[in-house]
Amino acid sequence: MTLQGKTRRQALTEFREGEILEAARKVFCEHGFGAATVDMIAAAAGVAKGTLYLYYNSKEEIFWAALSSRLREMLERTKAAAAGAVGLEAKIRAVLKVRFEFFRSDEQFVRMYITEFGHLCRAQDGPTHDLYVGAAGFLAGLLEEGMAAGEMRVLPPVETAMALMDMVKAVFAMRFSGVPGVAEGFDGEQFVFDLFWNGVRIRKEEPANA
Repeated sequence: MTLQGKTRRQALTEFREGEILEAARKVFCEHGFGAATVDMIAAAAGVAKGTLYLYYNSKEEIFWAALSSRLREMLERTKAAAAGAVGLEAKIRAVLKVRFEFFRSDEQFVRMYITEFGHLCRAQDGPTHDLYVGAAGFLAGLLEEGMAAGEMRVLPPVETAMALMDMVKAVFAMRFSGVPGVAEGFDGEQFVFDLFWNGVRIRKEEPANA
């Protein structure tokens, strides 16, 4: 018997792997990478330590799998949301909505993402780095379409896309670090949209290459 093209065994394996990665994100978030152990992850997932090694070879491999699985899911949701929007302004709003909802719904993931961002930038290969670069490339493509359509100023597309991604990350880093003076009810999603869109959009009185 198959479930959406997968055997029952395959579906069960994927489900169990998802549970392990969810448990790993919780352990890494609570203890940090250095203090976390495979034993802790196994206990949190409710499996034997040996079971983890059927899926992964090391704590490092578990960590990057836990991070990259969520990055992959966020990128897939982002692409779907952008595909359903018309015009650059609507696409940017759709992209931000997905990223903010994703980050709000999984604090463990976003804490891992923020903590390991520096290492992610230094690494030149691996699935997590490729996913980050892929997300920036996808957003850059949307921006290039907007430039060609005369909806936004002509700017370096990849750099502009990465700036947008970094603004979202900064809002959550500020939240988790407990920065004083943040206004009650602060709407980070709207703030990032306004700051970004007002900086890149073309006003009627200015040319596209301004």
